[in-house]
Amino acid sequence: MKLKFRTPAKVNLTLNILRKREDGFHELETILQMVSLYDELELESLPLGIELECDTPGIPTDETNLACKAALLLQETCRVEDRGVRIRLKKNIPFGAGLGGGSGNAAGVLMGLNRLWNLNMSREKLAILAAELGSDVPFFVTSPCALGVGRGEQLEVLAPCSKFQVLLVFPGFPIATPWVYQNLKLKLTKRENNISILRKFLSLSDIASLGSQLHNDLEPVVIQRFPEIQIIKDELQARGALGVLLSGSGSTVFGIFNDPEKARVACAGLNGEWERVVTETIGSFSEFLPGEILNYQ
Repeated sequence: MKLKFRTPAKVNLTLNILRKREDGFHELETILQMVSLYDELELESLPLGIELECDTPGIPTDETNLACKAALLLQETCRVEDRGVRIRLKKNIPFGAGLGGGSGNAAGVLMGLNRLWNLNMSREKLAILAAELGSDVPFFVTSPCALGVGRGEQLEVLAPCSKFQVLLVFPGFPIATPWVYQNLKLKLTKRENNISILRKFLSLSDIASLGSQLHNDLEPVVIQRFPEIQIIKDELQARGALGVLLSGSGSTVFGIFNDPEKARVACAGLNGEWERVVTETIGSFSEFLPGEILNYQ
């Protein structure tokens, strides 16, 4: 049996770092939004073993890949070592870009294998497992738009607002998330809390006001080391973006638009040799997951 489906990227509409925790992670609050840039996954039943094939050089295909880790975790948790899978992964989401591509892949494997292996696990149980794989993974099994607290894995589902365009600009180099957090100076981060304001504008589908409130405490650290990020931000603002922000720990910068044509014109007019693509916000899992997976959970 085979399953074919897509897994989306995400952007952080806000990311506030509150403090460093005793476990070494950072306490944060963030609003995550899925967008329509997708990796492609195929899961094929095998009698035994877990295999991963990927079309992108440099992406690990062993147990260090989150997609493999997800399959192994599900095997061990459900005690189904006698079931295997071949995972074929086509990458369209850049690696190390702050877009959650690997986390989305892992979540997709959890949901897909739940169907392929007939495990009958609820979405809630899958989200608990997902938290063992990484802070962003639970989001990708929970909701297209959510408020994340703790390490980002404690989620409150937010109702999707009207669709808006998100122009993603990838400068062509990855940024290591641990490096960003290691260099974060908490005393210098902006302390005003804009989560409630952002939630209000999302609920009203007020994209212009939403754009004015985008904020990321990690951005100054990244811009100091990679000044090209600021150049991209300035370009997007000059091209009419309603708001511009670094996504997560980077390196992708995004601009939001409430007019598809303006987003396309801005994308075409950017001066740099950066990778860029116009996406839109996702409002439902049905936009990228087939019914055989959705209806199973």
